[in-house]
Amino acid sequence: MSGAGTLPALNGGSGPPGSTTLVARLSGRGGVSAAALLLYVLLGLLYFGLRLLIEPGGQYVGVFADPQIVIWSFAWWPHALLHGENPFVTHLVWAPTGVDLAWVNTVPVFAVALSPLTLLAGAVASYNLAAMLLPALSAWAAFLLCRRLTQRFWPSFLGGYLYGFSSYVLGHVIGQPQLTAVFVMPLVALVVLRALAGELGPRRLAVGIGVLLALQVYLSMELAFTLTLAFAATLVLGYLFAPASRRRLASLLRPILAGYLLAAVLAAPMLYYALTAVRISGFQPPGDYVADVANLVVPTHLVLLGAGWASDATARFPGNTSEQGSFLGVPLLVIVALYARRRWRSAAGRVLLVGAALATYFSLGPELTVYGHRVAPLPTPFGHNTLDIPGIGSKYVPLFDNTLPARFALYASLAVCVMAALWLSARPARDPRGWILAALAAVLLVPNPGAGVWATSYSIPAFFTDRAYRGCLAPGEIILPQPVNGQFTLWQVADGFRFRMAGGRLQTAPPSVFLHPGSIAQISVGYPPVADQARLLRAYIAREHVTAVILDKRQASIWGPSLDRIARPLDVGGVLLYRLARPGGRCSPA
Repeated sequence: MSGAGTLPALNGGSGPPGSTTLVARLSGRGGVSAAALLLYVLLGLLYFGLRLLIEPGGQYVGVFADPQIVIWSFAWWPHALLHGENPFVTHLVWAPTGVDLAWVNTVPVFAVALSPLTLLAGAVASYNLAAMLLPALSAWAAFLLCRRLTQRFWPSFLGGYLYGFSSYVLGHVIGQPQLTAVFVMPLVALVVLRALAGELGPRRLAVGIGVLLALQVYLSMELAFTLTLAFAATLVLGYLFAPASRRRLASLLRPILAGYLLAAVLAAPMLYYALTAVRISGFQPPGDYVADVANLVVPTHLVLLGAGWASDATARFPGNTSEQGSFLGVPLLVIVALYARRRWRSAAGRVLLVGAALATYFSLGPELTVYGHRVAPLPTPFGHNTLDIPGIGSKYVPLFDNTLPARFALYASLAVCVMAALWLSARPARDPRGWILAALAAVLLVPNPGAGVWATSYSIPAFFTDRAYRGCLAPGEIILPQPVNGQFTLWQVADGFRFRMAGGRLQTAPPSVFLHPGSIAQISVGYPPVADQARLLRAYIAREHVTAVILDKRQASIWGPSLDRIARPLDVGGVLLYRLARPGGRCSPA
């Protein structure tokens, strides 16, 4: 809908008491929506980009190694396409075997879209931009959905904020953009609502659903799967609670199925490589990453409210900080309760409330957990004992084995943000109590700038950037990075993918072939050195055809003693180079 069509709703009580009509002045077509997007972008830059501006260069958004995976991927896609290589498979990491990238967080949609910036300014710049803007884009998509339902700007802006900057999103800003790119979910809901209203015919509905679902597959197959579950559950709830709309809902099934077929065609390359190399190792156990009921009201240290005390309070919660994203806060829960009291008898109210309850239930996983205590088992598709196959043993349910229960909190936050927008839009325009409660709900989600996770410093040794050291490695040479879980993915990017690595970190664990036997896994995973580390390294080097070992000098005291028994190091370009075969060029010490 155009901004001009909603201008009357933006004046005289659509916002907090005393608010100006700044947004209303943007009266061009789409101006109101553009204003919302601009405000969300400014918030994203303020929350996640301020430190990058204060201390420019040598930093990426997030913490630990997860951002390095995406940075590598942002560089890999334009490199592969420009060099005629298959972008879905690489032999540059975990060489010579290589790895299927369908199970890696490559985020090809954004890697390709931002490739001009990557080629101009580097993959770190592209990643930082995506990390800062994706929460804003997700918030804007939720805004469009809420505005469709409320026809009012500020309640819809609140709804978008509660979704795009939810605790779920904040937890994944620290290095997983494939999980903060959650704009498809509200857009699917928006497309279906327009079809129910008769604004979209069957063909346009099928195309809309197909394009959005294919896009989601390229962003995250896990979320594409959970989106399908949430989509199906919502349609069933609509059929149960809205008898008057049953015929119309039934008429949508055929175009929706056609949309899924279209999505399968559009996402065929990703689906092909996913199905032909199904991961059997490396995933986190779903039962370990579940929501804690206390997390609904107790925040983590990622939000300002949790600064100084939340780390101790949430240490009992399952999983890690990224997966502790169920926090809503007392004000928002009060809004949900007030909405329930007012709207439970309506079909829309029941769909939203029951949908939020189901999403929350699924996020709890196989056991009810309260402040770290496993209280009681829950019948869900998660957990080791879900399937007990004779002769095989206990297995996860297929598809659910690659799904973390805690991430269903995303769908609860979407339902809650819509409820908050609807509740606020129904309040008397000049009654400040609703706005006070809404403001409190939003303030409780403000990120904690002192959390220490929003930016990480990195450095690239001259060995990988200075042409003077190009003779130290032959193009395509297989090197063993030590440690294998260090910053070598960034260093490989800086060197333009000239060398291959018999290691790396593009996944939570190495490919299966690098996990057997156990002596190989000891090197592959990067466990601390053991007494016979030199012997294990020799076996690993021979098996993977390694011709050189590069040691991060900051880790020399840990890994150096065992490597020194294999070859003499050369201190060159800020790294220690252990040559196992001559590259054919000259390599001068630093």
